[in-house]
Amino acid sequence: MKYCVMVLICVLSLCGLLSCGLEEFYYIDYIPQGDYNDTNAVITLPSRGYEGYTTYFDNFIIFYRIYISGVTQVQTGDNLRTNSVDRSNINQSLNADYTFFYSFTDITSTTVNTSNLETTFGSRGYYVLTLENAEINNVLGSGSLGNRLEIAFPPNPREEPTLTLNNGDPHKLRRAAAAPAGQSSVIFSPRPNRNLLNSSALYNNDNITLGNTDTVAYTADTPRYTYVSLYIAARGRGGTPPLPIFSQPTFIGIFRLADSG
Repeated sequence: MKYCVMVLICVLSLCGLLSCGLEEFYYIDYIPQGDYNDTNAVITLPSRGYEGYTTYFDNFIIFYRIYISGVTQVQTGDNLRTNSVDRSNINQSLNADYTFFYSFTDITSTTVNTSNLETTFGSRGYYVLTLENAEINNVLGSGSLGNRLEIAFPPNPREEPTLTLNNGDPHKLRRAAAAPAGQSSVIFSPRPNRNLLNSSALYNNDNITLGNTDTVAYTADTPRYTYVSLYIAARGRGGTPPLPIFSQPTFIGIFRLADSG
């Protein structure tokens, strides 16, 4: 009789744990690594068949940071994914940031915490890309699932970088319209404008101090060049009340910006 009572207590305790003591695990699968060269990156975005995309997904989000440099890196493209010396030659902060984010992009890791991903990127001065004449959250929303995403950085002067889905109409990329999450004290007013083109106003140290907080300065003499580093992640919501959840970020690439004139 005592044995039966103890078994009953154990069963009831287990039921209690299952009903109210364990929290649901919210997860959105990572975005597979794409193809990457000097001037563009092509990524096949996850479809609804990927874990979490049917239940939690809202949109994809692209983080960026601009780095001023005194060198024209001869070997760019996928070489910069593996070569820390070349990343440091462009800008030492670029290599430091890449190294910091590597643990978040490592898909073999079982300890990555992405619950505050926007704040994590914001703490390193990474902002969120926007588009000209389009809401990027809509463009990269549920309709983009399973699509071919191409991000292009043409080298020709005055030719602006673009984002294109499935060979459709390209959208011109723009710098952020607001400060990163967790950085509410930052007043963001990019100079000379929100275009992603290299110019003296972009890399001017005074402008970096006053408004270009998405840009890392460089101490070398002119000529100066600018590079941008990009990461992409999936963003969604889960729980009651709904809270933000993110996939692991995926490194897109490091690209040199074309000159403004």
